[in-house]
Amino acid sequence: MLKKKIGLFCFAAVFVVVLAAGCGRKGAADLSSSPSEAAKSETAAVKMEKSGTEEKADEKAAPEDDMGQSGPGTEITEEEESAGPGKKVEAFAEKIQEAVADRDLQAFGDLLFYPCILITGDGETITLSNQEDLLKQNPDMVFGDDLMVAVANVDTVSLKMTDKGVVMGEGTSKITFQERSDGSLGITEIRE
Repeated sequence: MLKKKIGLFCFAAVFVVVLAAGCGRKGAADLSSSPSEAAKSETAAVKMEKSGTEEKADEKAAPEDDMGQSGPGTEITEEEESAGPGKKVEAFAEKIQEAVADRDLQAFGDLLFYPCILITGDGETITLSNQEDLLKQNPDMVFGDDLMVAVANVDTVSLKMTDKGVVMGEGTSKITFQERSDGSLGITEIRE
């Protein structure tokens, strides 16, 4: 029994010495001026990983189309998708503001979901079944002064999606647009 205890003690002592020697070598390698091969390869791998991450971040920061320019028609990144409807709603609202400011029935008609309700300044309700119905209307009736001012004063960044859609304008003159299940946006109601 005494031999077993001495044997285990010797084994433990040898193990501690070997372990200490191994730790000493690692500490010496860390303190020396030239890093070990493992440290060199690890550093290179870390550098490659960091540079790859930076390149991916640069690609996400400015998506480019085939012409090397950022802008509409470019691929949507995961970051933009996670931003939710905010950016999409803002961009659509800006298109509405531009079409209304230019009094451009053609461009405005491209932004409508048909059928669309037009309520004139006189309170008359007109159902626009297609773009031709809109183009037949007098631009002064569609783009009245009150509607133009109401839409121009909208802060497109602060628009919020509700169950009825997004409302641009306050009071009686306003434009309401909605998002369909396919993700497309379109105007559903115009109140002059």
